[in-house]
Amino acid sequence: MGSKINFINNIPLPVPERKIYSRLGHNRYLTKMSDAQREKVEAAIAQGVSLCQLRGVWGRFEISKWTAEQVEFGDGNVFESCKLAELLKESKSLVIFAVTAGADIVESAAKLAGQGDGVGALAYDATGSEMVDAAAEWVQQYLNQQFKRGNEILTKRRFSPGYGDLELKNQALLFKLLDIEKLGVKLTEDFLMTPEKTVTAIAGIQNIN
Repeated sequence: MGSKINFINNIPLPVPERKIYSRLGHNRYLTKMSDAQREKVEAAIAQGVSLCQLRGVWGRFEISKWTAEQVEFGDGNVFESCKLAELLKESKSLVIFAVTAGADIVESAAKLAGQGDGVGALAYDATGSEMVDAAAEWVQQYLNQQFKRGNEILTKRRFSPGYGDLELKNQALLFKLLDIEKLGVKLTEDFLMTPEKTVTAIAGIQNIN
């Protein structure tokens, strides 16, 4: 596969119900719900899932230079990060991808919160978070299957700007390389993504020994 940008307009995904409820279970208020409130949460989760519009984009880039402190790839692009370099030390290429749940789920959660419906807002928020995380896992597994056809495999771990020593400002480079704005996602001056239910990630591509 080449280095062109590839969009995924519909990510088919089973609902990660257990993880959604697990996320909600950490909230002290929701652990004391009545049966009626639980029914309301279940309905809100179902509605939240319908509001998620899971889309993604990915691209492959060849690594041209590697050191323990930075990785150069593509047309002179550089990631400065010892931890990312460690992840990519056995990779000849890297893949960058982004996934989003869209704006509807975020805007709807904010609307419920503004109306005083804290339970519904929390259910929407948890649903959006877990759906986009599951979508990122789906994309990683999908790409892994694609690369295996060429006797290659993705690193099991992935890395995102803002984690470890990879500065959040690298989001700007990812947006430029993948044209992420076409997913309806924007980047603020502080390098935060809106809508917030969006994930970017970097993983290595290795030969299968």
